[in-house]
Amino acid sequence: MKLHLLPFAATAFFALSSVSAQAEADLSSLYGDYLSASYANEIEDMRSRQKYYAKAFEAVPDDIRLGRRAIVSAIETGDMDAAVDLAELVYKKDKTEAMARTVLGVDAFRKNRNKRALKYFSGPSDDLTMTIMMQLIRGWIEVERGDLDEARTRFESIGGAEYFNAFGKLQNAKIDILEEKYDAAAIKLDEVEATGISGVEIALTRARMLALQGQTADALENLTELLDDNEGLTIGPVGEYRDALEAGRDLPKISIKGQAARAVTDPSWAFFARNRSMDGAELYLRFARWIDPSYQKSAIWLGSMLEEKGEVGQMDAYDLYRAIPDSNPYYISSQLNIANIYFVQEKDDDALRVLEDLNDREGSLLTRESLGRARFFRENYEEALPFYTRIVDSMTDEEITANVEPLRFRGIIYERLNRWPEAEADFKRVLEYQPDDVDTLNYLGYTWVDRGENLVEAFEMIEKALAQEPNSGAITDSLGWAHYKLGDYEEAKIHLEDAVALDPSSATIIDHLGDVYWKLGRKREAGYQWKRALLFEPTEKEKANIALKLEGGLEAVPVTVQALP
Repeated sequence: MKLHLLPFAATAFFALSSVSAQAEADLSSLYGDYLSASYANEIEDMRSRQKYYAKAFEAVPDDIRLGRRAIVSAIETGDMDAAVDLAELVYKKDKTEAMARTVLGVDAFRKNRNKRALKYFSGPSDDLTMTIMMQLIRGWIEVERGDLDEARTRFESIGGAEYFNAFGKLQNAKIDILEEKYDAAAIKLDEVEATGISGVEIALTRARMLALQGQTADALENLTELLDDNEGLTIGPVGEYRDALEAGRDLPKISIKGQAARAVTDPSWAFFARNRSMDGAELYLRFARWIDPSYQKSAIWLGSMLEEKGEVGQMDAYDLYRAIPDSNPYYISSQLNIANIYFVQEKDDDALRVLEDLNDREGSLLTRESLGRARFFRENYEEALPFYTRIVDSMTDEEITANVEPLRFRGIIYERLNRWPEAEADFKRVLEYQPDDVDTLNYLGYTWVDRGENLVEAFEMIEKALAQEPNSGAITDSLGWAHYKLGDYEEAKIHLEDAVALDPSSATIIDHLGDVYWKLGRKREAGYQWKRALLFEPTEKEKANIALKLEGGLEAVPVTVQALP
């Protein structure tokens, strides 16, 4: 939870100065603890933040807001025992405080003390985020107690945005299935599906409902449709359900705690993260992990959030991924994420080892493509090419139609290896399967312009791509570069300046803008842009060309390689 240091420091001063019995030295130490906690939060040192907030709250136990911050700090470091201890202290002072009630209620639920959990979850609260969570969990507690009518009432009155009205209906569809009211469940699932939320959970719930009715073929058809919509990837529970049904096995059972964890997990990403409430998203995922540690979707999503918090966050995410067993449907995702962490930390050999081991174990299109892509992004095109060739050769026309990415990547690799006829053939083939594929339209159109070939068709491709993604800096750059190659430098400048505004950290686009400034006689500005491009990780070829331009201007670079893509 990001805090602004100075306002909270002032709040702390007034709160702490009211402790008249505190000796001056102790007050100074206390104030220091609060400042330390706030500063630790600013630099995302969550463990230090937890320690200092806990110390500050211990000294001022009547400050409920400080107690809440201490609880949140404990949760966000995964120290749920500390969160419970702090929640008990806060609850003794204020029995309405929602964070404390949620922690104590979930702790009771985990320990099968449902009556106690309901005591904490009952009653009004002005904290909507925690109220929603309490309502979701309370609903599943009522299911476990056998009071399905009360459970339905809880899910129908969650509160919050329209998303939660639909999400509550999804929970009630699950109750209908438990009661074998399949027609009612189907109607609710259709209504929820129409809202566009929780697509995977709806598909899994529908598959379970159909399987329970003996309609295995229909269940498989629904799952296959979802897999096709996601480019045929079979990782995660959708693939697990499909494999189980094809083998004639029962679908995995879901406990009440598992259902509660699912109910808390989905809003974390589908609502809170999408609405830029990353604090709320993380809290929901932490609670989901606490309720049912075996439900690893929450671990994958939480890890993805932690990876954005620097080196410490990456290591916490790594620990989450490492704990996922190889029998779990999220195991492949966990290994891919571990490899990504290694790449970010520039431990490429470790990353490739993880991917090689995963490919030896799975041997799927996804694992082969991951290995090829790893080599691609390391600019090791010679080694990447065989991976993509094997992938493309193994795919049917239907599979390529559903997922043109391997074919497109092979075309890019051919182009980088100066094997243009083969690259061009792959790009054209992609457009036969997917005529509106934006990335291919842009790449082929841009390359034709750069080569001075098929200019009319190239412009049409770039404009078609830009019509689909008008805010794309890369495509706007392509249009600007097309005008540049035709010598229309004023028009090129307009588009390239727009492209830089859309994507201000692209070395390629900034480099292009420098070139057009040079052509317009704005040589000082051109030099500035070329120097700026060096700050944003240009390729080795781009670095070499920029060095030449900074030394001798645009004319110092051979015409055939000026401003390489």
